[in-house]
Amino acid sequence: MDDSIFFQRQSKRSYLDREIDEDVMNRLLEKVRWSPSCANKQPWRFVFVSDPAQKLRMAGALAKGNHWALKAPVLVAVCAREADDYTREDDPVAYYQFDCGLGTMGLLLAATHEGLMAHTMAGYDAPKVHEVLDIPEEYHVLCMISLGYQGGMDLLDDETRKKDEATGTRKELNEIFSFDRFEF
Repeated sequence: MDDSIFFQRQSKRSYLDREIDEDVMNRLLEKVRWSPSCANKQPWRFVFVSDPAQKLRMAGALAKGNHWALKAPVLVAVCAREADDYTREDDPVAYYQFDCGLGTMGLLLAATHEGLMAHTMAGYDAPKVHEVLDIPEEYHVLCMISLGYQGGMDLLDDETRKKDEATGTRKELNEIFSFDRFEF
């Protein structure tokens, strides 16, 4: 496997107790800001949480299986609202959700480029995230991300360590790609 940023990126669960330097964070934000979006709408809103008291409040919003994320120096809520979507009368696609995926991938790759690890999570209680972060009702919380410097396996409990030690797999190429027509 080559050493491109795509293969360096990992979604592990162990974080060092180390804050992210301001200059690193500023470079990260600038890279994410340039993520592509449909018609350049940039519908994403990233809420970065690093205040210890606020992170403690976020514990009630994360699923129990994601409490390892509280050790990360930063938690991120990715939010968007339909009002910021690009729309076509002949197409019902919710592009703002796709765009937030692009912005999230931008964050994951930018984090890897800056020597950080970012792990996306779906295990959260959206109404609680709204409450803790004062997110307006019309915004959807599309995912949560933990962000920080990767720690060692020795920092994890047994159950979480087993998840991180499992070998990552991917579907075979012919299961996800076809050419000239839909053949799966």
